[in-house]
Amino acid sequence: MEFKINKLDDVKQEVEFEISYADLAPYFEKSYKKYQKKAEIPGFRKGKAPISMLKRMYGDMIEQGSLEDVANEMYRNFLEENHIHPLSEGALVDMDYEPKQVFKFKVKYEVKPEINLADYKGIEVSKTMTKIDDKMIDEEIKYLQSKHVTYENAEKADGDEFTITMDVQKLDDAGIDIIGQRDKDVKFYLNDPQINKEFKEQLEGITLGEERVLILPAQEEGKTEKYKVFCNKIDKVIFPELNEEFFKHLYKDEEITTIEKFREKVTSEMEGIYKNISEQEVRNNIVSELIKLNDITAPDALVENILNSYIEDEKNRNPKRRLPPGFDEEEFRKTKRVDAILQVKWYLIRDKIIELEKIEVTYKDIEPIIEADAKKYNLPVDKIKSVYENNPDVKYRVLDDKLMNFLIENAKVKEVERKDLNSESDTVDESEAKEEKPKKSKKKKE
Repeated sequence: MEFKINKLDDVKQEVEFEISYADLAPYFEKSYKKYQKKAEIPGFRKGKAPISMLKRMYGDMIEQGSLEDVANEMYRNFLEENHIHPLSEGALVDMDYEPKQVFKFKVKYEVKPEINLADYKGIEVSKTMTKIDDKMIDEEIKYLQSKHVTYENAEKADGDEFTITMDVQKLDDAGIDIIGQRDKDVKFYLNDPQINKEFKEQLEGITLGEERVLILPAQEEGKTEKYKVFCNKIDKVIFPELNEEFFKHLYKDEEITTIEKFREKVTSEMEGIYKNISEQEVRNNIVSELIKLNDITAPDALVENILNSYIEDEKNRNPKRRLPPGFDEEEFRKTKRVDAILQVKWYLIRDKIIELEKIEVTYKDIEPIIEADAKKYNLPVDKIKSVYENNPDVKYRVLDDKLMNFLIENAKVKEVERKDLNSESDTVDESEAKEEKPKKSKKKKE
């Protein structure tokens, strides 16, 4: 048997086989024995006809019919003998058989690309630092209060802190109802920042049972639209007072008795949130930079695996594990393909760095997770340990953390201060950027 490997690109390969009839003989013998078991020949019991007779009567047919099985077996043997690990099933192409002479065929398959990594130490990335100011604290406190509001029936909306429930009917230019353009019991919160300014102004002071015609800007510039609204219900929004009762309701296990202590608690929580966001930003920036620095071909087989996982995620969002009605799977795969390619590239880079740096997971690495989860779920440590020690998902998560900690420790991180948190462009002050020296970072979960 002769074979030749052709490299089609960085990941696609093709192996050509050429096998003489003599080398095919052992494979054909298996096919004859397989056929013999089900052959029914007059004068013989089923499965007892001599193979020599089968060869005379059906030899060419049996040999021709077994070629695909023969090719697949030879391909598997070739992979094993040459220590090749394809990423998916091979595609059998160009079969050509000259009876009693030679059998030729090709198999295309994909392998992981050979990766020569650019220097992954000393990568320069940015880290956005957010300074928590009084305005942000006030907004957060207002948000916490909004989650515990109560409502009181009112006759008139004489301020911002009201919700109005109305029937809304769209009118034509002549002020006549447009059929099919009516919505009943639509609720609006007047202090919602997303509410149209003109809409809010024209509802000012509306009373229960009142009908008004509103003229609002249309989507087309310079045009307007008319709506007739009827006020069905008005509720005054009552925010809870900032007192000890409210603080205890929010933080049951902590003794917070004053507004000052409450503001300190809110500040601490916000600092923790933005610290996590900042740390995740560094991780994302490192991944992005490594992908930019390394031009790696993403094998189609791995990309398809990722896309399949996206489809499974969509199914899992449905209690019956079905795709939503009208879901266009082909279009979904197209839109998600770039994300899948980037994910595959990162996995390949990740695995290569782990290999080069010999990063491994030990029990010492998993122990803090075991203890934390045992406490969280109120289970014996030994029970959690027996599950987690051999759990590939836990090991993968810990390995990922160790890798990212290694990369962060060896990165050049520049801190940039976020100047205006509410600006649309997330402005940062590059002039105040300062480089952070590589340092040991504590293990943290994503």
